[in-house]
Amino acid sequence: MIVIFKQVAILFIFALIGYTLSKCKIISPSNTKFLSTLVVWVFLPATSFKSFATNFTVKYITEKYDIVLTSAIGVVIISTLALFLSKILTKDKYRRSVYSYSLTVPNSGYMGIPLTQAIFGEAMLTNVLLFALPINIYLYSIGYCSLTKAKLSFKKLINPPIIALALGSVFGLSGLVLPEFIGDFLSTASAPMGPCTMLILGMTLSEYKFKKLLKLNMNYLVSIMRLVVIPAVAVVILKLLNLENVIMPALIVYSMPCGLNTVVFPKLVDEDCETGAALALISTALSMATIPLMLHFFG
Repeated sequence: MIVIFKQVAILFIFALIGYTLSKCKIISPSNTKFLSTLVVWVFLPATSFKSFATNFTVKYITEKYDIVLTSAIGVVIISTLALFLSKILTKDKYRRSVYSYSLTVPNSGYMGIPLTQAIFGEAMLTNVLLFALPINIYLYSIGYCSLTKAKLSFKKLINPPIIALALGSVFGLSGLVLPEFIGDFLSTASAPMGPCTMLILGMTLSEYKFKKLLKLNMNYLVSIMRLVVIPAVAVVILKLLNLENVIMPALIVYSMPCGLNTVVFPKLVDEDCETGAALALISTALSMATIPLMLHFFG
């Protein structure tokens, strides 16, 4: 548990650095767009490609197919329940969308992937990426549309991380081995993923006043459901179904805090980002304690 806490703390230090630099006006919050571009176009694709090219084999599919199948069923169940719960939590239609999205989509990309790399290594990272795949499909389709009031579009699913994952899968299934220098390049390109994503989190939160973000009690309830209730219930169900392959990737993904897209996506259409920022702040702060505890007791 100490090792897990240490890795979570390291990530949080980078978030604190991003927040401090932005608050002191040493860097501008507008720089988040530049860092986000690097993450989406370079760091995350390199991470996805390397993991799948190395581990996604025919043997892996035959042994771990239940991971993606279970995740897909989980997305349907959780998103349906989240839609129902959000209607109970608030009467505001747009806030319902933010709550529903936050309960369905954890921050598995920006926080879960670097944490998995640091603690569990490449083999578990492939499991986590595979488990997160149906969630990412929801994120770029229904999730995106619910936060931007846009129409569903297949085009949103064609993005660098998904393309890299697909190419890595083809490479892995072919049985080819990555040349050493390519492997070294991908490892180097993957390394900044964790620091950059947490810098983005800190810089984004610096645009808001903490007092205002910490006021609404419902945000605490949503955060606890995201961090504790959903992963705990999921693990109990998976244990009862004897799905041992799925427990750890599910626990890692579901234990992550609410994502930043509840801030990023609404900004595209000038919607209110306050609820999304509050959920990101509260759930990320609480996850400092909940992630080590959840992985220790359920992992």
